Amino acid sequence: MEGKLYTAGEIARLTGVSLRTIRFYDEKGLLKPVAHSEAGYRYYDRDCVNRLQRILILKYLGFSLRQIEGMVQAEGINHTEGDNVRDMEIQLSEQKALLLQRKNRLEEMVSTIEVMEKSGGEERWNYLLRLLNLLTDEDKIKQQYETPDNLERRIRLHDYSTNPRDWMEWVYERLGLDAGDRVLEIGCGNGKLWCRNIHRLPERLHLILTDRSEGMLAQARERLTPYEKLMERKGICVEYHVMDAEELHLPEKCYDKIIANHMLYHVKHREECLGAIQTALKDTGIFYCSTIGNGHMKELHEIVASFDRRIEMPFTRLTTGFRLENGEAQLKKFFPRVECERQENALIVDDAAVIYDYVYSYPGNAPCILEQRGEEFRQLLEDMLRREGAVYIQKETGMFICRKR
Repeated sequence: MEGKLYTAGEIARLTGVSLRTIRFYDEKGLLKPVAHSEAGYRYYDRDCVNRLQRILILKYLGFSLRQIEGMVQAEGINHTEGDNVRDMEIQLSEQKALLLQRKNRLEEMVSTIEVMEKSGGEERWNYLLRLLNLLTDEDKIKQQYETPDNLERRIRLHDYSTNPRDWMEWVYERLGLDAGDRVLEIGCGNGKLWCRNIHRLPERLHLILTDRSEGMLAQARERLTPYEKLMERKGICVEYHVMDAEELHLPEKCYDKIIANHMLYHVKHREECLGAIQTALKDTGIFYCSTIGNGHMKELHEIVASFDRRIEMPFTRLTTGFRLENGEAQLKKFFPRVECERQENALIVDDAAVIYDYVYSYPGNAPCILEQRGEEFRQLLEDMLRREGAVYIQKETGMFICRKR
């Protein structure tokens, strides 16, 4: 074979990526080695280096893995084929438009901050609200989960459930964990699922907890630390890894159970995520994913909107992509057997402070507005409780149980 050949380690160093990334692109068929040694080592040529660099450039520009796969494979079939060239031009044009939108948004944010620095009092608050409104939904959700504080505020409201079964208990009872299971949770949050059910965990469980937020993972570890001796006696192993569901690098057929509890609606590239999950499950493995329905928390949203329509409620938009009403069709592209179980539940809340804290935790401008009008909102809630005794809020929650066969 002519020309210099590179090992996987050398090509990784040349392009500044990890060996794991090289293996991942190999598994996806994007970067196949040109030769193997007798010992099984993979070798790559200069064309492979160039291809990897193109993949990394497209990834940097924000293209999804599925888009990159189509573009790179089409290029490999025929460099001069007109249709392939036009397809790439269209995708590049679309990506350019998205990047220009981001650029304009950032410029608006910088401009708003500069004006706000020169302002004071009420005018500064108004500019701050404008600044918060310029953030993308993705930015707001990322801020929401940087630390466990907002999640704790949101969880407290659900202590007022009418269903005697706590949500985390309800979820656990459907997992059917067996001794020796290897279990992956994507988006574990503060680890409440496992803390709440710690005494029910089977022996020799291998639990891999992941989240894109280091703060969340730190709290999950902290909450499970007091149970280390219990887990040691039962042979339970727990790992903690920072992992973003938008870019899952998972080994094939490795897990008995994979769990995504109320998080798939945040995943932009959901098909790629689900494909990675399907591949990572053993043939007998099961994927559990929970979400909400269209009427979830409707009464609370109406209260907030009637108080101040400026308050953003991004979750009402952001969850629409994966709900109880439309999740099954998406899952069936990857899992032939999909069941849905719904939890019958509602909230009857008689504590104004709990409702206030929940609304304050909304991503976006809610904290800013409540800093200004918080006393008015508290008074509104107190008046409602005096008249009605409690606030009734309907919950619509459930879980999809997905099998590969």
